[in-house]
Amino acid sequence: MNKITGLKYRPQGLFFLACFILFVFCTMAKTPDSSVAQISSTKDSVEVIIAQEVAKLMKQPGYTAVSGVIYLKGKAHHFHFGQLQNGKKPDNHTIYEIGSITKTYTGLLLAQAVSDHKIGLDDDVRTYLDGQYPNLVLSGGRPITFRHLITHTSGLPLHNNCYDGMATVAEQLDCFKNLTESDFFAALKNVKLVDNSGRNYHYSGVGTQLIGYILEHVYRLSYQDLFQKYIFSRSGEKETFSELTYNKDANISIGKDSIGRPMPLINGYYKYSAGMKSSTSAMLAYMKMYLESNDKVVRQAMNRLAGTAQYGRAYAWNTYNYDKEMKMLYHNGGSFGHSSWIALYPNQKVGIFIVTNVVMADSQVKLNELSNSIIDRIGIEGR
Repeated sequence: MNKITGLKYRPQGLFFLACFILFVFCTMAKTPDSSVAQISSTKDSVEVIIAQEVAKLMKQPGYTAVSGVIYLKGKAHHFHFGQLQNGKKPDNHTIYEIGSITKTYTGLLLAQAVSDHKIGLDDDVRTYLDGQYPNLVLSGGRPITFRHLITHTSGLPLHNNCYDGMATVAEQLDCFKNLTESDFFAALKNVKLVDNSGRNYHYSGVGTQLIGYILEHVYRLSYQDLFQKYIFSRSGEKETFSELTYNKDANISIGKDSIGRPMPLINGYYKYSAGMKSSTSAMLAYMKMYLESNDKVVRQAMNRLAGTAQYGRAYAWNTYNYDKEMKMLYHNGGSFGHSSWIALYPNQKVGIFIVTNVVMADSQVKLNELSNSIIDRIGIEGR
């Protein structure tokens, strides 16, 4: 059995708002308000719906830019409203942080490893680690498995580095820059489970990050090579990145906090849990891969692994009404300065991605509600 003995790649950003995985689902469609947007009646009705619903969100304090894309009946509907921090209007190639949506990428990598028989979904994760981890055990001596890790039922905590006692963004970023993978595993040896039942949902960036490190070892590939070989080669994404820096020429959104202060990008920590940056063009390609591909690994990644038929989990995806015609797979994401939402309706071959350059106390909930309102008004059932 291959074991991790030494790892050379630095972990990537997971931040304090990544804990917002919320069981909030399809709300009732709201009555359209034709006064909120002046739209030509000759435009596509989908565009009218999008503009009207986004305008409602942007009336609320703090929201200055919203971008997204809907894939519907084989057609993409990109949308961009407001202005970025640099005064420019966002477009299909503006890069935003997508936060914990990153975990769904890690889920697809795990599905690949299971399909390749590199990893067993119900294997004891300790057999892939070098050293002793007597703390990674559930009640009755049962092992923590990859199924537990990818469905957030392992009992591992949200994070295990760079948060305790670090109140400011600057303090956390400074910690991120100095962390190594050795720090991650040193902390893992001492981590205490928040729940040892193996059944209950406890959102954990530690769990998905651990999966990523193990996959690097079993495939003997770097982070970049894993994503290129097993994800980007399938989706065709050209604008999804792990590490980027601001400069005056780059088309990167500068996010902000709830009082409008510019926030830094997160680079170099928890790559498999929350570190990615992407554009609506790239996220369209990512959604199309799930909705149109017959690839067995892609299909496997959408299989429900835990939870109930109503509220379940697949390979990092949350699932809703899994046994219904209108089943939904979804995830949200956030960083110091960006909030995002993605939802797939596999039976209808419909997907929606929305992102904004602000973090508010309820911004991810608002994006969920916006997504539901648009989908409800479009009326995708039976398409």
